[in-house]
Amino acid sequence: MKIIWLCLLLLLGSLNNMAQSSRVTDSLIALVEKSIDEKAKLKLYGDLSWQFSTLNFEKAEEYGLIALQLAEKLKDSVSIALAYSDLGNANLRVNNLKEALDYHLKALSLREKLGLKAQAAGSISNISIIYKQLGNFKDALIYMHKSLKIYEDAKDEAKQAIVLANIGNVYISYQKFEDAKRSYERAINLGQKTNQKSVLALAYSGMFNYYFKHDKFKESLNYAFKAQEYLSLLNQKSELATVSNNLGKVYHHLKDYPKALNYFNRSLKTRQEMHDKIGIGSCYKNMAETYLELKDYGKASYYLTESIKIFRTEGAKEYLRDALFILAKVTETQKNYATALDLYKGSAALKDSIYSKEARAKINELEIAYQTEKKAQQIVQLNNENNIQRLKLANRNIILTVILGIFIIVVGVSYLLFRSYKLKQEAKSQADLRLQQQQAAINVLEAEENERKRIANDLHDGIGQLFSAVKLNLSAIGQNILFQQSHDQDSFYKTISLVDDSCQELRALSHQMSLNNLVQLGLIEALKDFIQKIDVRKLQINLEASGFEIRLDSNREMVLYRVIQEAINNVIKHAHANKLDIQIHKDEEALDLMIEDNGIGFDSQDVNFKAGLGIQNIHSRIAYLKGSLEVSSQPGVGTLLAVHLPL
Repeated sequence: MKIIWLCLLLLLGSLNNMAQSSRVTDSLIALVEKSIDEKAKLKLYGDLSWQFSTLNFEKAEEYGLIALQLAEKLKDSVSIALAYSDLGNANLRVNNLKEALDYHLKALSLREKLGLKAQAAGSISNISIIYKQLGNFKDALIYMHKSLKIYEDAKDEAKQAIVLANIGNVYISYQKFEDAKRSYERAINLGQKTNQKSVLALAYSGMFNYYFKHDKFKESLNYAFKAQEYLSLLNQKSELATVSNNLGKVYHHLKDYPKALNYFNRSLKTRQEMHDKIGIGSCYKNMAETYLELKDYGKASYYLTESIKIFRTEGAKEYLRDALFILAKVTETQKNYATALDLYKGSAALKDSIYSKEARAKINELEIAYQTEKKAQQIVQLNNENNIQRLKLANRNIILTVILGIFIIVVGVSYLLFRSYKLKQEAKSQADLRLQQQQAAINVLEAEENERKRIANDLHDGIGQLFSAVKLNLSAIGQNILFQQSHDQDSFYKTISLVDDSCQELRALSHQMSLNNLVQLGLIEALKDFIQKIDVRKLQINLEASGFEIRLDSNREMVLYRVIQEAINNVIKHAHANKLDIQIHKDEEALDLMIEDNGIGFDSQDVNFKAGLGIQNIHSRIAYLKGSLEVSSQPGVGTLLAVHLPL
């Protein structure tokens, strides 16, 4: 019911914003018709182009071109650059990437000539987004960082937030997910600080991609709905289409294929209305992947063929790579292995092109240009000196130098390869040794735990039952014996009481050794249960724990429980303490444990202490978990055990 109400509220909010946007555009059109001053009309046409950029591409382009013509007529360079930027944004929103790039490059060139740094930064940011969409991640990051530097120098946090969100999107495409997450988190902080709903929507969409890439679909859905809420308030149709497409991808992975197709079709309808070619192709690709799972290979092939046509026409390499890969899977399913192999190769070649080929080509181009220029200068110098003999000598020396250089390089590379191989072998040997040591420690601890369980079962089922039988027999005997002396009767019943106490002690010891509470309740609750059984008159124990909303794995819980149990027993036996503090804190990266008593203490540097069985047991268990243990104590001031355990 709550979900239905949320959807209704989002729909009503979207309708309300659509009405508000319509009123704004109607007002602007009315003002244009009434206005006589050409400068005022120029501004109004620019505003209309911006307003329609998220609603109607044809209208946005129409008003943008009128604004450009008017600005050129008035020879207003600032307004010409703004018109180029508005036209670039209108084309970018519908993924007309080539046209968008052309307009924004013109806007950037003009703004740099005019010294408009802030506006130039905006153009740089838009160009970086286009390069990202084209799969040119290297240039995208270069432009984005240029833009971010300008906004940081200007202390413009609102614009910084936009650029950071876009940088996160590039890192997602580059598969640098943690860098992407940090960029999105910075964007969200700045977006909340500057109250920018559009930035928050962009960053939330980015966080959706981060969790989606990590197969955390619950979190990705949460961020998608957050983005949808803000975009509905802003009536951002093109971005809402992207969110619908993303929701379809999540439900595809959750195997809810009807719901996935519903969202893809919803996104497709909006993108067709806005003539968003790459967006249409993206929807086709995702629908085809869903039909592949439904084994409807005809529809899958059709939508993939259509999407590949679009991506090739628009030069969208990243999308084309994915579409070719999915079509290869469809073709392979239909047992057309030759075609499938060609498609896989085409997808792999595009991946190499996107991530590395372009950068290598640019470096090679610069190197060739440098070497060509250098040789040309040498030839000119030799011709001017008219000394053929020196030219021959120089050529011979060059050849000898090259040969010698190649020889040195070959020798050097051979040595480095040999050295690398030797280091790898040594590292492998060390790794194997560490693995063997770790496995040996695991075997010892498992054997110890199994033996504890066996002894616990023997105590409970064997000796415990015998004591119970003894108690019953003694009770039966006591009913049939007439004691001559009262102290004989007292001794007899004291004996029965001692047998009963022994049964209880055996039962408690059996429970401590078997760890049933640990398996059922978890580490913290098991510790509380263990502590409750300790006489507070002997030792008062204070336990503080945080960060255990999600349990540790059973192996870590068992080892930590034994460590704390060993430490408490050591305090009871040796420390003569009446107070013990235990603090356990866990976060995503590590667990920290501190155990501190107010007992008599000892010299922590004492050799006998280090060789003690109890502290050795604790050391070995913590080492098994690859953690660290520090012991701090002095005579008369108590003892502190500090454990750090990476997670």
